[in-house]
Formats: sequence, C-alpha cells, structure tokens
Amino acid sequence: MTFYEIFILSCYKSGYSMRMSTLYHLLKGKKTSSVLTYGYFYDNLNYFNLLPKLKEKSYYNLIEKLVQKECLIEVEKGILELSETGVRILDEKNFPTLSQLNQIEYYKYDTTFWEKIMFATQVISEKSYHEGKYIPIENNLFKQQQLKKWLKSHNETLPSQFYKEWEKVLDFIPEDKQVLLLGQLVGHNHIGLTLNQIAIERGQDYFYTYLEFKNYLHYFIQMIEEYLTEYPIFYELLALEKSLVKTDSSQVSNQLYRQYGSVSQVSRYRRLKESTVTDHLIESFLRQPSLSNLPDFNENTIVALERLKLSQPDFRRWLFKDACMYEPELSFYDFKCYQFYLIEKERFND
Repeated sequence: MTFYEIFILSCYKSGYSMRMSTLYHLLKGKKTSSVLTYGYFYDNLNYFNLLPKLKEKSYYNLIEKLVQKECLIEVEKGILELSETGVRILDEKNFPTLSQLNQIEYYKYDTTFWEKIMFATQVISEKSYHEGKYIPIENNLFKQQQLKKWLKSHNETLPSQFYKEWEKVLDFIPEDKQVLLLGQLVGHNHIGLTLNQIAIERGQDYFYTYLEFKNYLHYFIQMIEEYLTEYPIFYELLALEKSLVKTDSSQVSNQLYRQYGSVSQVSRYRRLKESTVTDHLIESFLRQPSLSNLPDFNENTIVALERLKLSQPDFRRWLFKDACMYEPELSFYDFKCYQFYLIEKERFND
C-alpha cells in the first residue's frame, strides 16, 4: 500500500461515517461552509486545498480500491467509515507529525512565500559574494522587480541579519527535519534540491516528504507572525507576499458582526445575502475554533437543540430542517454554531 493510499485512509480516522464526495471537495479546495464544516467535524480541516490538482476519477478509483481491500466500509451509498482492517493498517504504519499544518490559514500564500524566501536567499547569497552574473531561480519579471526594490530599501548589513534570522528559525526545527527547508535553498556555487530529490535521499515516499515540508513551512510562517520582532526581515518578505492576496471577505464580515452583533445588520451594511454573511461567519470561526469565538445562545435555541440531541445523538449529522421542527425561529447560523459548541465541548472533555 502506498503512503498516498494510507493518507487517504487516515482521513477516516475519526471513526465516524463520512461522505466520500465531501472529502474530495475538501482536499481539492472547494471553499463552501458545508465542506469546511465537514473538515472541522471530522478532524480534516487542516488538509483543505492540500491536493488542488486532484482528479476526481483517480480519487474515486483509489476509494474503490480501499473498499475492495476492506480498509473502508460503505455503510450507506456514498458514505464510508474505517474498518477494523483499516484501523490496524493505520496503527502499523508510520505517519508524519503534522501538528503545525494549517492549510485553511496559509494555503493562499504559503507556496509563493516559500518561493520568495528561496529567491531572496539566492540573491542575498550572491550579493554577499559580490556576484552579479547568475541565473535567478525566479523568472517572473514582476517578482524580480519587487525583490529588487525591497533590496534597495536595506543597507549592507542585510546579509548578516538575514542569515541570523535563518539560524533563529532553525533552532526550533528538529535537526533531522531542517533539510526539508535548507535542502531546497540555492546560493553562491550551491544548487538546491527539489523536494522529490530530498525524498529520494531520505529514502521516503514523495508525498510523505511533501506533508512534512508543508508542516514545517507552516511552522516557519507561524513563528514569523508570532515573533515578528525576532524576524523583521522574514516578516517584511511575508508581508510583501500577503499584500498580493485579495482581502478575505469572511474576515470583513466577522469584524462587522463583532461590531453589530447581527447577521441581518451585516447583510444590509455589506449589501450581501444573509446566507453569504452566515457562510463568512462560519468560515471565520473555523479558522480559529474555540468556545470563546462562539455567540451566546438564547434559551429557546438551547432547549430545542438539546431536545434534538436526545432523539439524534450524532449531532454531526443533524439537518437544519429537523432542528427547525423544535424551534421554527432558529437561524442557520445559531444552528451551526451550536454544533460547533458541542464539538468544542467534546474535544475539551477528551
């Protein structure tokens, strides 16, 4: 069994029955509130947009293969769960630590930021050796000009500051994992390796190495954002890359909701449908899920949904129309947030 197959199998590790089509949309990066909620419910949200080039046919062929091998069981049409065989396989296989992987937060700019860091490393390395004749690894003219302008804003101490920041970052990355980042760097008289070459050198599956790289790249970004005074040079490069990303509409709606406290008011202010604002607020919560980020529920909502929970204990599979039978005035936003509340409470108790 390939590691890629093991990874897909691991997406069912929560033990709950899950719809296979929604997992495909999650991995592919379809950003709807239902897909994101699915990822959150079943501990797969960090895999959002992890495989943007995933082909539907190859995905379903792989799923069919896992069902035939009795690793997955189709409990209902299109709904699967992990079998005892699947559980045993996952227990036996080595899986990378992905505690820092955060696709929903970084997927828009992590790869391009890394490309910018590699390009800056190459240019600064050549500059420190007073070398002007080299082939840049970045062939995009706009990005070349952007970096050139940035370099002009710094003095001759830039190389030493830049290398010191690299040293600080590496202090927090295990020595045997540093090659995932350092191995790709290009510099004066030094040719970097591709991720595939690094995987071969380590005797690992490429996808395994890719996941590890993504994990430590996100850790790298997180460190820069949390301790920006420690990494001012890296932070400038990160800010440059983020400036090219379109403003996140969900964050705008969330800020207004915190101000007005009403979906309808935000809807009127932004001239958007209430359903669109609701989707924005759901996404905003899922980016930073915690009990403190949930709204207060009125007594009618609590009583109604606790009654629903008595009749349908698996609150992950609740339907809004069923909830409305207990509380006709229930909003979809409060309905989803109460599900999130139950999830957060469950995870806190675990």
